[in-house]
Amino acid sequence: MGPSIVIEKLEFQRDEGWQVQYFRGLVTFLVGHSGAGKSTALEALLYALGLTTAKIMPTVAACHQVRLTFRVAGTRWQATRSGSNPRGRVSLRNLDDDAEVEHSLPVKSTKAGEVTAGAFAQDLLGLPAASRGATRLSLDSYYNTVLALRQNTIASAFLGGGKDEERILVLEAILGLWDTGLAGLEKNAAEAESRFKGAKAELAAYKKVLAKGGISDLDQVRSAFEQKQREHAHAAEAWQKTDAALKAAVGEHGRLIALHKAADDDRRKAGKQATAAHGKLQLATAEHARAEGALGELLDPPAEDCTRCGQLLPEREPGLCRQCGQACLDGTGHRERKIATARAKMERLRLKLRHLEEALAAATTAADAAEDVAAAALKDRDLYDQDQLQPARIAAQQAEKLAHGLSREAARLKEWLDSSDYLAKQQIVIDAAKAEMEKAQDGRDVALAAHEVRRKEVVGRWTELFLVRLQQINPSVETAYIDPADFTIRVKEHNDPDKIFADCSVMGSPKVVINVAALLSLRDLGRTDPGVRVPPLLIIDSPLADLGAVDRATGDRLIDALINVASDTSSDGYACQVIAATNDPLPRSYPDVREIRVATTQRFFDHAPHGAA
Repeated sequence: MGPSIVIEKLEFQRDEGWQVQYFRGLVTFLVGHSGAGKSTALEALLYALGLTTAKIMPTVAACHQVRLTFRVAGTRWQATRSGSNPRGRVSLRNLDDDAEVEHSLPVKSTKAGEVTAGAFAQDLLGLPAASRGATRLSLDSYYNTVLALRQNTIASAFLGGGKDEERILVLEAILGLWDTGLAGLEKNAAEAESRFKGAKAELAAYKKVLAKGGISDLDQVRSAFEQKQREHAHAAEAWQKTDAALKAAVGEHGRLIALHKAADDDRRKAGKQATAAHGKLQLATAEHARAEGALGELLDPPAEDCTRCGQLLPEREPGLCRQCGQACLDGTGHRERKIATARAKMERLRLKLRHLEEALAAATTAADAAEDVAAAALKDRDLYDQDQLQPARIAAQQAEKLAHGLSREAARLKEWLDSSDYLAKQQIVIDAAKAEMEKAQDGRDVALAAHEVRRKEVVGRWTELFLVRLQQINPSVETAYIDPADFTIRVKEHNDPDKIFADCSVMGSPKVVINVAALLSLRDLGRTDPGVRVPPLLIIDSPLADLGAVDRATGDRLIDALINVASDTSSDGYACQVIAATNDPLPRSYPDVREIRVATTQRFFDHAPHGAA
């Protein structure tokens, strides 16, 4: 069994406050109807460790930070990661050792040798950084295969799906079947075989030319060698010319890129200026309209009312105030001055409006011209790339390939020319390469035979435990088989032919049962075999998918199996922690099993208790 891992709590910072959900005990069920947010919570559970394939829901993205507190082999750790910026750094801190520095690690490495947060957590959990060919295991690889069963794959794909080569390598690493020594022996054997075949091919080519009489005459060989040298010189010269043309084309293409960038900057600037001119024109138009309205009121004043009682004022003789009846000292001059002022203001705004209209027209024309220039620059850049740069690159590559090929042919002729006893010497090379190959293959075969014995033993014990778990959940299962080579499975029920995973029916979710039983039996195997490094943690989204409505008894037995695996302690004193989600409450109460109820009115994130910062 791998080192214990126990999740204690998940915290999330929203606005300025922290909220927290505790995972007390080793079995926790999130209970709530579909759409209540159970999957959102489970997807975010190990997000803080630096996973890159976790599906970030809007609820999590709204969190400023997400913080996970967990124990590994009894040591408490804390991981913090931004919810809104998944590419941000992850902070990992040892809570039990104040002297240990806090680790600030990237989610994805940007330079050679840089350790990512996922790689740090992977090492912390004792999960090997195995690789084979282009397949390299990461924390996400283990998470998607043996740590978590997600809602979208639990009832449709064996152990989460994914690429077969990755699943096989994950299970080999978990079962202790990934052997770096064996991998090295296989690599050495393959390289030795390649050298042996290369030496034989050289000899076969020599004999082919010899059979045509081309080597018996050394003068003919020398003539062929000199001809190849001349051809190689011409090809090398052509390569240099095409390479120079390629470099010139790359430079010209770079210049066109720079021109397009400058034109595009001018286009954006002209567009902003046109937008600003349009805004100013709108403001000026509104101001002119208000001035026009004010002048209209002065020229055609509304009926006047008494400022004290609000009644209509009586008509007065010319020169008398309509309100107080006394003689107005300045007559009508005050009103005329206001009209003149309003007319002057409107004329000034009219001139300003015309000026802004002209400015907008000029800015629009400039923006259109800049758009055309940018489009033309983009077209020139793309056409040059298509018509000049790419042909120049292809020509340079072809010339380089031809020059290298002629160089190899000239070297071979030179070797034949310099060695009058080539056949004897090459045979010695072949014999040595054959002996080296056979030695490497023998070493590989011995190690491989021992490895295959171990592989069959381990997978055989896993198969036995797999059958026990299957029958615990579904008593109608008669036999089960796990292939030692690729870990595919076959399951047979009573009065039914055996089936591979893909052929199992979805009704009643036998695929869910198979996935859960496989992961539970892996934990069972880890308790008996110290070489099996499976993490004692299971995150299962909707293990009762389709079981509640179709087969309630099977669903109850599946819940009992999950609780059972959490009650069996591992070698370091910690049982397997199970965190799962179900739509319906548990069929009965279980000791040490906690239910977190979630609903649209009691969401996991939105309505979590407030915690300390």
